[in-house]
Amino acid sequence: MSADRPNIIFISAEQQRGDTVHACGAEWMRTPHLDALAGESVVFDRAFCPAATCVSSRAAFYTGLYPHNNGIYGFQPSSGSLHWLPRLAEQGYHCVSIGKTHLPPTGFHEHLAEHDNKCALKIRGEDCDWIRAVRAAGYEPPFDLHDTDPDFYDKLGAIVWPLPEDLHPDIYMANRALEWLDAWDGRAPLYLHLGFLSPHDLYDPPQRFLDLYDDDDIPMPHVTAEERAGIPEALFAQHRRLEAAHGITVVKPSRATPERVRRMRKHYYASVTMIDEKIGQLVDKLKEKGLYDDAVVIYTSDHGDHLFDHDLIYKGELYDTIVRVPLMVKAPGVTPQVRREELVSQMDVVQYILDMSGADGKGLHGLSLRRALDDGHEHPRRYVFAEEGETGLRPEPDLLTMIRSRTHKLIHFSGNRSGQLFDLVADPGETRNLWGDTAYREIQAELTADLLDWLSTDLHRRRDLFAEAR
Repeated sequence: MSADRPNIIFISAEQQRGDTVHACGAEWMRTPHLDALAGESVVFDRAFCPAATCVSSRAAFYTGLYPHNNGIYGFQPSSGSLHWLPRLAEQGYHCVSIGKTHLPPTGFHEHLAEHDNKCALKIRGEDCDWIRAVRAAGYEPPFDLHDTDPDFYDKLGAIVWPLPEDLHPDIYMANRALEWLDAWDGRAPLYLHLGFLSPHDLYDPPQRFLDLYDDDDIPMPHVTAEERAGIPEALFAQHRRLEAAHGITVVKPSRATPERVRRMRKHYYASVTMIDEKIGQLVDKLKEKGLYDDAVVIYTSDHGDHLFDHDLIYKGELYDTIVRVPLMVKAPGVTPQVRREELVSQMDVVQYILDMSGADGKGLHGLSLRRALDDGHEHPRRYVFAEEGETGLRPEPDLLTMIRSRTHKLIHFSGNRSGQLFDLVADPGETRNLWGDTAYREIQAELTADLLDWLSTDLHRRRDLFAEAR
């Protein structure tokens, strides 16, 4: 490995909220290995993803372009033609994906143990090596629980993994990564993407991880009548759809009771702990192979999960329960055990990766984190932005667009001249929607103008992105 081209290990969980690491203030969590990594890293407490569902967020990350540029606002297919990974290959990097990217493998030299969402694994059938491994062990993948378990919907998507542990998709994927690392000969600088599927639903950890949690410590949502009245009714179209749906990852809000919600959350947190254990093994393997000390190691997630906060489930909205994600960066020469309060976008992580590899970040969004990490300079980001279109999860409104400062957040709803506005100083939990409140008229006007300026300026700046298709 060249000193100016460090190995880069990018680890991404699936649907992990920003408030789920013990070392970062989540006292109920059991995450000793992430805590250890945080102790060797700079932790960004205000890190945000650019979109609110799996495909849209991952597409924005691996193109370095927001949805309004790349056209992927939800679950639209990606061709991979705009991915930045070939820029790393041009710098001599060997690029490997193990686990979930949920995107075409453009730019990866190796693409192993690829998984979709747990609900989509069945579609791949024998094309998925995890399914082949399950069947080789004498089992069938547990895809039919919604048909065979009469109490399935009362469990709110929370089950105990029913097969041997080593056949859990995340454990299987992480073990494949350990095997790959064991065989890696270090012939080139390495970019390694490790993509976990958890804690995305199904919330399905093995029992021993659940046993680490005390029910009394599980934090619960507290949605007041005032908060519920201020949430635009369009955001509950998903609830109405789910009540009539049938499927392995369907959660029916009408089945929720406090006991069931607590159990759902316990399974979600235990799923994070399952990932945590594998991360500890991966770090040990990197150290054993001599790949760790001089490597850049990044841990984050594509977005979060409501878990009935704001009386909502899943994802697709732009509350901090969805767009705030964990982010820790370990790198050579970086002062560890530092927690930073600046606003950071995952687009800034893209520019940092390109910066550290010697690749060109021209034409892409983001402000590199390098000065903040290397020299301790304050990261110069005034706002973070996010966008999300309608999907089968949230069928309306057509488009949500967010602008967020340290003190306020505005979410614009397309089509009906409405939205959400939060005073994050007085109301960090985003429980009081101040949209249209006369006391906040100037703040709403300022944020709306800055959001419009960002969108219009950027659309003009990147007007030739698809010039060849004109």
